[in-house]
Amino acid sequence: LLVVKRILPHLAENEEFITMFLDEARIAARLNHPNVVQIFDLGAQDDSFFIAMEFIHGEDVRRVWKHADKEGKPIPLPLICRIIIEACAGLDYAHNLVDESTGQALRIVHRDVTPANVLISVDGHVKLIDSGIPRATTRTVFTTAGPLPRTPHPTTPRPAPGRADAQRPGLAPTRPAPDAM
Repeated sequence: LLVVKRILPHLAENEEFITMFLDEARIAARLNHPNVVQIFDLGAQDDSFFIAMEFIHGEDVRRVWKHADKEGKPIPLPLICRIIIEACAGLDYAHNLVDESTGQALRIVHRDVTPANVLISVDGHVKLIDSGIPRATTRTVFTTAGPLPRTPHPTTPRPAPGRADAQRPGLAPTRPAPDAM
């Protein structure tokens, strides 16, 4: 099984958006890590651009957290820590990935790390998804620093250059887990 991500028809006419979409796919396709969703293919068909990626049978952390709140059963603190550690492992891999042809670090920054973009599979694997518009040294089009406007984020303290993604997972649990008090 796989997931196909497409550009919406009204955005397909925007050349800058298409360039950013394809940049995202090319950058993400270089990633091969157990904590990052795998990209299998990218291209166009009938004037519609797409990215074909790994399907993860599971839920995003946002939904898991909401379900736990609704049921009155908090997520155990060791599980929260494991999710954060594995998400950080995927982020660290992406940030430190080196282009084999040039030997230069790609310095990929996710830029949209939220509970909705971290999946937990039914067999317990944690995977980062939807890199939004990653920032890397190999981009054709660069966006401004900071979170993407489509996702509201709490403001982080001044991050180390190029590492805002590494601070985001620590912000995901915005309140203490009830069983940790």
